Amino acid sequence: MENQEQTQEISKSAKLETWLRALQVAQLLVINPHGLGGVILRARSGPVRDRWLAYLNTVTQLGGMRLPLRKMPLGISDENLIGGIDLDQTLRTGKAVHRQGLLAQCDQQLLLMPMAERVEVGAVAKVVSALDNGFILIERDGQSRRIESHFGVVALDEGIEDDEQPNEKIRQRVAFLLNLDILGWRDLPETDDDFVPDAHSLQDTRKNFSKITVSEDSLNALVGVAEQLGVTSIRALSLAINTAKCLAAFDRDDEVTSMHLQRAIALVLSPRATRMPQSAPPEEEEIPPEQEADEQPENAQDRLDQEPPPPDPTEDQKQEDQEPESNTETPQALEDEILEAAQAAIPADILARLADLADPKTPKGMGGKAGAVKVGRIRGRPLGNMPGMPEGGKTLSIIDTLRAAVPWQRVRLAEILAAGKTIPAGKIVIRKEDFRVKRYQERTQTLTMFIVDASGSSAMHRLAEAKGAAELLLAECYIRRDQVAVMSFRGSVAELILAPTRSLVKAKRALSGLPGGGGTPLSRAIDESFEVASVSMRKGLTPTLVFLTDGRANIAKDGSPGRPKAMEDAQQSARAASYYSFKSLWIDTSPQARDEGRVMAALLGSMYLPLPNAGANEVSQAIMQGLKKS
Repeated sequence: MENQEQTQEISKSAKLETWLRALQVAQLLVINPHGLGGVILRARSGPVRDRWLAYLNTVTQLGGMRLPLRKMPLGISDENLIGGIDLDQTLRTGKAVHRQGLLAQCDQQLLLMPMAERVEVGAVAKVVSALDNGFILIERDGQSRRIESHFGVVALDEGIEDDEQPNEKIRQRVAFLLNLDILGWRDLPETDDDFVPDAHSLQDTRKNFSKITVSEDSLNALVGVAEQLGVTSIRALSLAINTAKCLAAFDRDDEVTSMHLQRAIALVLSPRATRMPQSAPPEEEEIPPEQEADEQPENAQDRLDQEPPPPDPTEDQKQEDQEPESNTETPQALEDEILEAAQAAIPADILARLADLADPKTPKGMGGKAGAVKVGRIRGRPLGNMPGMPEGGKTLSIIDTLRAAVPWQRVRLAEILAAGKTIPAGKIVIRKEDFRVKRYQERTQTLTMFIVDASGSSAMHRLAEAKGAAELLLAECYIRRDQVAVMSFRGSVAELILAPTRSLVKAKRALSGLPGGGGTPLSRAIDESFEVASVSMRKGLTPTLVFLTDGRANIAKDGSPGRPKAMEDAQQSARAASYYSFKSLWIDTSPQARDEGRVMAALLGSMYLPLPNAGANEVSQAIMQGLKKS
């Protein structure tokens, strides 16, 4: 009973320490938002996250920043993010007027990024570019501008699964990685009023940050600790140094001390640790002088005869020898002291995370099955615009067309007046090169096509398992709303028994009524399946083919029996089908793995999975894993 209460007490103290560190991170972000990059806060919407954001708003206001924090919408456009032409003011004044974007408005402020794990790569690239350079470079709409912007990022990671995380580029450029999902409302103190800093101290700290110095011994100790923790990023070291300087400035010190380094490493480097620090090797036992003399009695006198006695040190020499021991601390001792504190601050789940690094997890279901991305012109996610005429189903982007024409109005008006022509006041001269058409990003649907061997040899061994595996995979495809198709081959024909559909009932009915027996027309199956896949691709689908067969063809393409001719035709069909470059799997369902199946998979460019002794569940699991890797 006593041990249980002690465990609960330790757990509560660890959670309280996590919360206090989160409050300290909020203070540091206000002191130097751009130098620290920001924070990734992994916490779903709830009272704990709302309380931390409320505390951040309080500290931000005390530090002289603007409230409320600027939020970055999930689907923000480039114009709203980095700036562009203010079309309304430009049309009124007759000259190009620039409008600031969101990043320029966040200068010396904090940028709030809700659902950071879903931010598009293009938007991430522009944010990290501004974080690296400290300015925004605009080269668009006939303008070339450089706008200073120094800001920090508060990225809210609201992912549910472990693989849903913010972009790695943001992770590398922010100093702090906080996880508040481990905290509940009952784990927090009643109030945070005791931890709110003074406004004058925050503002003085922001002014004195640049005056803080870091000794060479401290830098060496920091590098040594980072090496022990497996942190190899130079950015992480720079962020840790800036954090230590902020802590020193907050404590009104002129130089970073070992205590500041310990706290900075706990905040910046420990959450990034990729290995546990190695314990120091045991010290060698010192041999007593009497024992050493007993072991080497005959050499003692020889050493005395050869080595002259050392001169007596003077008083000055004694003082020089004693001063380093009393006034300074060796770099190794400083590193050991900091490493011990850093090891204590490593998250409790570090061993589980290290195991994940050794064996990366893949998302649930079939990985990479969202379909190929293509640029469309009718529907999808807006993808900006491009020069072109509104023809062939393309949609004219009126705003972008006006924006392209506005910067050239003075030049065009001068040309028209020079030609002796006049135009009514308030009119805009638009030329062919100004036209912009809309683009959309579409994600195509996926077609998973099962090619099942229903010949006599397969029916004797593995047809039941192949049917069961296909049914399990059909259910998985139905969950993802993929289209499925089923083709069987037996006798002398390959038949599409289920055209591409989303109906799970139709797919199961087609499989349950699949007869077995007859020859193996493998060449026909390859030709027909890839023809169906190519037609589906022209319709906008992304096809994936799964072959379940033993690979022992005995019916040639012309319908004549004979294994040598049938295998030759099958290999020829496989070489021709390999030019399609479709994703495909070859499941060898024979009782023992054979070279025929391996050769056919290599010719097709498919992943080869031999499953000599496996049931329906094992076959389906192997196919899912194969689709993840392919």
